[in-house]
Amino acid sequence: MSIALLISRLFDPLWIIPAVTLLKAYKHGFLFTFVLMIFMLGIPLVLRLLYRPSGWDITQRAHRPRAIAVLLLLGLINILFAWNFGNVSLGKLFIFYELWLAGFLVISLFWKISGHAGAITLATGLIILWHGWIWWPLLLLVPLMGWARVVTKNHTVVQVIAAVLYTWSALVLYEAWQGIL
Repeated sequence: MSIALLISRLFDPLWIIPAVTLLKAYKHGFLFTFVLMIFMLGIPLVLRLLYRPSGWDITQRAHRPRAIAVLLLLGLINILFAWNFGNVSLGKLFIFYELWLAGFLVISLFWKISGHAGAITLATGLIILWHGWIWWPLLLLVPLMGWARVVTKNHTVVQVIAAVLYTWSALVLYEAWQGIL
C-alpha cells in the first residue's frame, strides 16, 4: 500500500468527522456518545461496505449525490437526538454539518470536489476553533491529504483546492454563527 493511499484511508471522512465529533460529545456520557456514533459511524460504515460502486472511494461524481443524501438523512437524526438530549452546542454542530454536506451535495451535482480534503479541513478547523491556535500544526494534514488525493489520482489539484476553500469558507461562517447565537 502506498503512503498516499494509507493517508487517504487513515484520515477518511468516514472516521475523521465522527472522531472530531467525539471530542465534542464525550463529556455527555457513554449512552449519548454510543448512540451518536451509531448514526455517525456505524450505519454509514455498514452502508459503505454494502454499496461500493468502484472500490472504497466513490470515484464517479454521479454516484456521490446518493451517498451524500444518506449522510444528510442520518445527520437529521443526529440533530434530533442532540436536541432531545438538550445538547444545544452539539445540535448546532450537526446543523453546521448538514449545511456543509448540503453544499457538497449541490456542488457534486455539477462537479467533483474532494470529500477527503474537505473533511480533513473541517476537522482541523473545528479543533482549532474549539481548542485554540496552539493546534495549528494539524493544518499540515490539509496539504498532506491534498497531496494524497492527487497522487492516488482520485482528484485534480483544482478539485482539492476547491474543497479546502469551500470548507474554510463554511468554517468562517460557522464561527460567525457561533458568535451570534
